[in-house]
Amino acid sequence: MIRKILLTGCLIGMMAVLGGCQKTDTEVSTDNVTEREPEETKDRLKTIEKTEKILIGISPDYAPFAFSVDQGDGSSLIAGADVELGRYLAEGLGAEVVFCEMEFEECLKAVEERTVDMVLLGMLPKAERRNRMDFTDAYYVPGKQVVMVQKSRKMEFSDKESLKEKTLAAQYGTLQAQLITEQLPESYMQLSDDVAGAVLKLRMGAVDGIVVDLAVAEELVKQYTDITVSSLSLEWVSEGIVAGVVKEQPQLLAKINELLLGVQKEKLYYEWLDGAHKQAASLSGK
Repeated sequence: MIRKILLTGCLIGMMAVLGGCQKTDTEVSTDNVTEREPEETKDRLKTIEKTEKILIGISPDYAPFAFSVDQGDGSSLIAGADVELGRYLAEGLGAEVVFCEMEFEECLKAVEERTVDMVLLGMLPKAERRNRMDFTDAYYVPGKQVVMVQKSRKMEFSDKESLKEKTLAAQYGTLQAQLITEQLPESYMQLSDDVAGAVLKLRMGAVDGIVVDLAVAEELVKQYTDITVSSLSLEWVSEGIVAGVVKEQPQLLAKINELLLGVQKEKLYYEWLDGAHKQAASLSGK
């Protein structure tokens, strides 16, 4: 999964992944929705239309895709391109979106156990996940995967050979972790639950570098002046980012894919990404 494509620099310190499902049209609600009732799980599309709610699992730890914003008064919001996509899909279904905020692996478990209707995780359609959910059509093709290092050490890393026996951090279960394993077998890897943890390790000198999507890196350097993007990048061919829908719900999957056609045709996701970048920059005072 690439999912993990990101977390904006300014928001890393603010981010707290909250348990439960929370309404985020304005402030984060304290109303938690943990699962659908048994009678509601047979035909998800009809249930969404009847209840006028869609439950979407999301992990708000990667700006500009999804991030949590502390409002400074005990309340919080989530924002980002995946959040806008979730709202767009909900509108197309005539429903209110209820985002269920949790860590990435917990989201995968939730959609497998059918306690949410779908997940938006910046996720690659890995074969081993097909028995846990059905994939939508791709809605975004991620960019270059880069290595970030401490600014003072940038000149030490010019090619993959320079990473031999060096330690790199990546988020657990992500494309970045996979690429380190496949393309840098002579490097060591440390896995973090989120990008914030990987960034902290880099800034403390506990690792030599971190691997992130270029979009993430561009956000991180706005917040942290002591880290930078090296000249190194890892090669890969993107399969595109997909959403995950509970299995054996062909009507819901078909409807989501129909709505995604509009997103692709109008290039809406790229507009949402641009807006999320600007929002993150404004929050960081840049």
